[in-house]
Amino acid sequence: MPSLLDRLLGDDDTDEGVDLQEREDDAHDALQNRVTPETYGIDDCAVTGVAVVNEGPDEEPITVPIARFSLGEDVESPDFDRVWELASEAIRAMQPAFDEVFVRHYDVQFTFDGDGLFEAEECRRMAVTPEYADRLVSETGFDAAAFEEAMLAADDIDDHVAPVAWGECVDYSRNDNAAVVTGSAAAMAGASAAGASCAGAGAAGGAGGC
Repeated sequence: MPSLLDRLLGDDDTDEGVDLQEREDDAHDALQNRVTPETYGIDDCAVTGVAVVNEGPDEEPITVPIARFSLGEDVESPDFDRVWELASEAIRAMQPAFDEVFVRHYDVQFTFDGDGLFEAEECRRMAVTPEYADRLVSETGFDAAAFEEAMLAADDIDDHVAPVAWGECVDYSRNDNAAVVTGSAAAMAGASAAGASCAGAGAAGGAGGC
């Protein structure tokens, strides 16, 4: 029986499906242009994958685009002003790339107290609804501070349903009936050195969570 990913995305010989790998790479490039680790005092960042978590009524893929930031090996308590600013930049990078794709929510993940995007001891995420993503991109005055205020007010303490302001990371590759797409940016990062910059970073192995 074809996998969820095969059913939803078709194959290379047809015009059916959605090129999620291309969209992920576009989002990754946009994040690279918006954020440099040196400017923000972080170790690394990347758009690390796109989780396909279900299919819609017209059999279109329901997705969760994933961005991740490594805040630093020696960071035990994150600077939340910086965290919210980084999250808003991640959403501004991802939302245009996934325009006209069925997005359940966007995951923005933060690792700290350990080395790298995938080796740190701690991982927390923000799960951002498409509504808030659209507002960040299109609404004048809806900046990082307004985004933070809206997310904190709407978070109902359920870490599984967006919006989630600061919850445990989710590994979508381990969820039943789900798949994780990773594009060329992620593949290159898997072969790069641990100290790679944001421009070359990605998901080693394609897992979108701890």
